Amino acid sequence: MLDYIKQVAVTGDISKIVDNDVILRNWCSEVAKEIYEQKPEFAIVHVQGLLSAQDPDYISRVILGCITDNPDIYKHFVCSRAFFDTKLTGLGNLYLFRDNRDVEYYDRFTSTGYITVREGNEHTIGAHECDGYIQNTFNQQYAFRREFYQDDGTRDLANQRTAFLLARFRIHGKELTFVNVKLHSVPFEDVNEIAQHTEVTKAAQKRQEQIEYLLSELEAEGLKNDAVLVAGAFNSQLHETQLLDYLARTQLVTKVAKKDDAGNVEAIEHVDRHGRHVTTVEKTRFDLHSIHDWFFRMARGQMVRRYNTELANVTFKGQLLEESVFFQPSRHYELADENREEFMRTLCPAWTDRILYNERMNELFRHDSFCASGLYYGLVGEEVYVGQHKPVALHASICLK
Repeated sequence: MLDYIKQVAVTGDISKIVDNDVILRNWCSEVAKEIYEQKPEFAIVHVQGLLSAQDPDYISRVILGCITDNPDIYKHFVCSRAFFDTKLTGLGNLYLFRDNRDVEYYDRFTSTGYITVREGNEHTIGAHECDGYIQNTFNQQYAFRREFYQDDGTRDLANQRTAFLLARFRIHGKELTFVNVKLHSVPFEDVNEIAQHTEVTKAAQKRQEQIEYLLSELEAEGLKNDAVLVAGAFNSQLHETQLLDYLARTQLVTKVAKKDDAGNVEAIEHVDRHGRHVTTVEKTRFDLHSIHDWFFRMARGQMVRRYNTELANVTFKGQLLEESVFFQPSRHYELADENREEFMRTLCPAWTDRILYNERMNELFRHDSFCASGLYYGLVGEEVYVGQHKPVALHASICLK
C-alpha cells in the first residue's frame, strides 16, 4: 500500500478568453503541463466563466479535449470524470486519476453511496445535472447570461453569475470533497466606498456571505468530516482604501476627489508637487501611471500583499486554510507593446483565484518543504500570456497512513 499520493489542483477563470481559440488552447496547454510534470496520482481542474462564451458547450469540449488528449496526460492517467455545467453555474470540474482501482465517486441518489470510477473518460457537458455532482447558485435565480462589464463599460451589478459545483470522492480510502466556486466579482460598487474609507465594501460583504453559505451547505450535506478543498474564483480584492493611503503617504502627493453634479465622488487622484498625476481611480480605472506594473510585480507582489486581507475572516477563524501567498496577483493581465505582458489599468490587480482547504485536508497534507512532496502554491503559466486571469495551482502530497 502507498504511504503518500501526490495531487495537483488547478483553478482558472476563462471568461475573458472564450473568444480567442489560440489563447484558450495555450491556457489548456499550460494547465496540462502543470499537471503532467508533477506526475500526480490524481489531478483536479476547476474552470469558471463558461457562460461568457457564445457556445459554452463548444468551449467545454475544447478544454476537455485539449487537456485529456494531451499526450503526456493521456499516457499518465487511465481515467477521468468531468461535469461542465453550461446550463446553470457556468462551472466545469475535471478529475484525472492514474489508477481507478482505488477511486470511487459519491452519488447521494444511489443506495450504495459510492460508485467505482471506470477506466476511460466520462465527461458530461451541457446536462442540467450529473450524477455525483451538487450544483448550487447561493439561492439566486438567473434568467440570462451577462458579462462583468456591459457594452457601455459600466459594471452589471444585478447579474453576477455566482455558484459552486461540488464533487465527492473516496480515494485510497480517504473521503475527499472538491468544491469549484465563483463568488461575487465586483470589487466595489462605486468610488464613494473608497473615498469614505469603508472598512468592508458591499461587494466584499457579499462574498463573505456566500462563503458562509457554502460552509453551512457543506455541513448540511454531512461533509464537515471530509477533507475539503475549495478551488475557484473567490474574486477577493485588495483593500484599496488602505493601499491608496499608503501611496499618498509614501509619494508625498495631494489627494483630490472629483465629484459629479450630484455630489458623488466619481474619481480619486493623487497629484505630486509638480502637478503630475501619480494615481487615478475611477469606476473602470485603477492606474498608478509610471509605476503601475513595476509596483504590483515588485518582489512577486509582496509590496501589496499586506492589503490582501479580504479572506482574513475565513482563514483566521480556521474555517478554511490557505498556504502563504508568495506569488504575484493572478489578475488582471494584458499584452502591451511588443507582446510584453503587464497588469491592466482598468481594475486593481488582486489575488482573486485561490485554493483553500479545511483542517481535515490540512491534516492529510505532508508538510515537508525540504523534499519533492512538499506543498507548492503558485501561478500557472507565469511566463506565458494565458489571458487576463492566470490559473493558480496547489501541489500537495496526501498521507495515507
